[in-house]
Amino acid sequence: MEKNGIIKLGLGALIIGAGLAGCSRKETAAPVDDKVLLEVGDSALTVRDVVRLIPAGLTEEDSLEMFNSITERWIRSMMLSDIAQENVTELARINRMAEDYRNSLIIDRYLRSKQEETDEVSDQSVKSYYSEHGSEMKLEAPIVKGIYLKVSDSEENISEIRKWMSAAKPKDIDKIEKNGLRHASQYEYFEDRWIDWNDVAEQIPYRFYDADAFLRSTKDFETNYGGSTYLLHISEYIPSGEVMPFDFAKGKIKEMLTREKKGDYRQKLLKSLYRKGIQEGKLKPGLYDPLTGTVSDLKENKIKKDTDKE
Repeated sequence: MEKNGIIKLGLGALIIGAGLAGCSRKETAAPVDDKVLLEVGDSALTVRDVVRLIPAGLTEEDSLEMFNSITERWIRSMMLSDIAQENVTELARINRMAEDYRNSLIIDRYLRSKQEETDEVSDQSVKSYYSEHGSEMKLEAPIVKGIYLKVSDSEENISEIRKWMSAAKPKDIDKIEKNGLRHASQYEYFEDRWIDWNDVAEQIPYRFYDADAFLRSTKDFETNYGGSTYLLHISEYIPSGEVMPFDFAKGKIKEMLTREKKGDYRQKLLKSLYRKGIQEGKLKPGLYDPLTGTVSDLKENKIKKDTDKE
């Protein structure tokens, strides 16, 4: 038998023995799963430590492979961490950075949980913002209304679907949805809302070099690729550089106002914690005032101290 085979047989016996020992805990001098595999300094790795990390249901070969992998990771971790701590000169800085990062995550999670309690931005606030700043909100890309459909080339109603797409009346939309979607893999109706042209274009395997020029000259578009036919009907569009209509801008405004509101709430929460800390004596401001976020002028501070002495 090859050496590797002997090793596998030995590990297999250990794993099976550990499993049996785990099922029947009779008092024995040295249970199989308590046998020590390795020791590094004061730390020891037992068969039980490894076996409990191996999920049930694996083949014997997979179990042995995972057994070796877990054991190797443990050795590497124990040996390299000791060597690293002995040789890395910036260990204190690394530990401090790790602790700072951990604290930041805890604090950020706490603040997020508190921010979730803030009231939602009202529709009236959104309308007021648009009334005041709407003229400044310009489109970076065209926006469109229309219909998009991707069907198999084998669609038997393709000629009728073209006509229904081009007409795009309510009765034609009903026909598309009732009779033209049997072989459709994508269908989107956006006659009733503005969407970003790029969201449409990225679904069609065609290079639209100049979006504004394309939309100026095209109402109905069709292309074929990979056994599918892509149909697009544009009923309305607004070119790049124009002012965003309210229906398109309101989502962006609400998102922006929500961020600002949460930011304001975050600052108010922090200030209230600082104020409470000062009142309880936990926080003692020196040159820096946490409530105003300002640093006292050193010269003024010196003059004040000199005056106090007099």
